[in-house]
Amino acid sequence: MTTYVFFISNLLTQRGMGKQLKFGFVAVLTTLMVLAGSILQVGEPLMAASSVYGNCQSSACTLAIANQIYTQYPEIPRAEQANTTLLSRFIDYHLDAKARPAQYHLDWELSMADYLDTPYSHSPKQSANDTIDNVDQRAMQTLSRQQRHSLVRTLEQLFTQ
Repeated sequence: MTTYVFFISNLLTQRGMGKQLKFGFVAVLTTLMVLAGSILQVGEPLMAASSVYGNCQSSACTLAIANQIYTQYPEIPRAEQANTTLLSRFIDYHLDAKARPAQYHLDWELSMADYLDTPYSHSPKQSANDTIDNVDQRAMQTLSRQQRHSLVRTLEQLFTQ
């Protein structure tokens, strides 16, 4: 893009355009490039927040999402503990403990890998075992691969509606 700007500015200079016009053109083009970059950078979180559950930060919200999923998939174990369920803790882990975005499939897969205690990192000091209960890990491991895939797809779809 920078080469294109210099090409246009050289073209304007060769055709007898003044230095003021050349400077004005470069200034406007640079401003447009900066604005386009900031819109592209900021636009993604704004689009993610527009979903129904995009700003789900409370445990009541995650519990509501979990209950909605339990109605679709009653075979998923609830593993209830202190007014939370396996899925609500999984969602809290994904959104709060790991601070991963809710709209991306791969991020949900990484959280599932944490719950299955599957290593995916090259650094040995990064471990999720500190924040995940062993009961939750065992409950998630009882699900078949297809059930886990369906769960991840459903979570992704709920957060991107």
